Amino acid sequence: MYKLKSSAEFLSEIKNLSETLKDIKISSIEVDREKNSVVYNFICEKYVPEDLRQKIAEVVSENTAPIFSEVSVNVKKIVADEKLIDVEIYKFLKENYPSIAIFLTEKDVSCESKDGLVKYTLRLSSDGAEYVRKNGAMKNLNEYLSKKFCAEFVGATDLKPEILSVNLLSDDVYQSQLRRIEYRTIKVSGVMPIDDENMGDVAIYIEDIEDGEITVSGTITDIEERETKNGKPFFIIRIDDTTGRTGGVYFSKKATYPKIKELKVGDDIIARGNYGDYNGRKSLTIDKINRCVFPKDFVKKTKYKNPVPAEYRMVFPEKAENISVKSVFDVEEKLPEELVSKVYVVFDLETTGIERSENGITEIGAVKIVNGEIAEQFNVLVKPEYPISEENANLTGITPEMVADCPKIEDVLPDFIKFTDGAILVAHNASFDMGYIKKYAAESDYEIKNAVIDTLDLSRRYLPELNKHDLGTVAERFKIVFRHHRALSDAYATAEAFIELMKIKWKNGE
Repeated sequence: MYKLKSSAEFLSEIKNLSETLKDIKISSIEVDREKNSVVYNFICEKYVPEDLRQKIAEVVSENTAPIFSEVSVNVKKIVADEKLIDVEIYKFLKENYPSIAIFLTEKDVSCESKDGLVKYTLRLSSDGAEYVRKNGAMKNLNEYLSKKFCAEFVGATDLKPEILSVNLLSDDVYQSQLRRIEYRTIKVSGVMPIDDENMGDVAIYIEDIEDGEITVSGTITDIEERETKNGKPFFIIRIDDTTGRTGGVYFSKKATYPKIKELKVGDDIIARGNYGDYNGRKSLTIDKINRCVFPKDFVKKTKYKNPVPAEYRMVFPEKAENISVKSVFDVEEKLPEELVSKVYVVFDLETTGIERSENGITEIGAVKIVNGEIAEQFNVLVKPEYPISEENANLTGITPEMVADCPKIEDVLPDFIKFTDGAILVAHNASFDMGYIKKYAAESDYEIKNAVIDTLDLSRRYLPELNKHDLGTVAERFKIVFRHHRALSDAYATAEAFIELMKIKWKNGE
């Protein structure tokens, strides 16, 4: 995507055209590579007449690279109305941070605007407020709002009243594994109030629970009455909703004690409480319980996954280079049907190290094989979240300075997923590269369903005479050009080795 060399000066020049444009902002820039056209979308708090729009278009054209044959401008009037901002804040959090929004109502969002600065407040539990601060949600929200409205935004959190909790959990309390929250719910029936007739009949999957206020439902698998040191009765209750199990402490009240005492294993309940760390453990402090009927025909829904992107946004594939000294395609021989009837993407990664838990991706290189020929290439440097060691920099040639201004993996992964859509993935020692790809895909809510072929396995099977089966040795066996330890070069070498190995497989009648 084309970027302005000095966007601040460019925008300042437009603002100087008229007092009407003092609050104008660029909301987005759309580039059409095929048509060599670019569209600048502006937002402004005041209406911009046609003659002023024409002046904006002239400034834009003068500051746009000459490679674009068509330049156009859109200006939309957007006023930072406080009620509208509240709605947009709630909508953004609901769509992008369900683990926050599931416990946030529109009434928990408020804002006030003065002199172009909008201050908004999110009313959250202490866990929710900590989550917002730690994961950068507020920063991303501010950026979104600044593009949406003609104002600057500052956010803060306000704590809701805390739920009663004590550190009385025994080692017996069941801990369900914490998972990324998804907005999947179970609707129960026949709710019979014990604590709260307004609790409702909708609970989230136990599999999806995350720190904060939650409502869960399920069948009681164990219930035990105990007493605190002060003689106050409480119950340890465990439930199962078929997606997972969780357990927690419920402090009985005088009015509800007899009804809680009647609960037994096999009864269905819906419970609301706070899930978090107590005494270094994860568990649920239950605030309210109602009886209910858990659906007998309940079928677990598949977790939502992002669809394959409709278009490339940052990394655009290019026509494959002719880099081979000896090309497998120069040989006039029939290629295996398996090779020409399917699409393959051969890829390689460069990383900061081997262990995925403490390392990140620094480069992705991939080539697409269509009709038995290398047709397209995909290559991008990535700014990792982990430091590049001197050893790795010497090995790959990728230094911290080279990737300092490069996109992060979450920004380029959607383009890689689009590039690989519908293709069979191929890599040398595929478990290593696929491990990294699946890790980051899961973090961005993408699901990798592609079939995978490992050229290391093919080499071991069809080249048993080799002492080693690393990519360099296999490439040398087929006289393939090999410039090791850069992702795109490795991807080309792997692709050519893959084609040669597929030919051997075909000649063996397999």
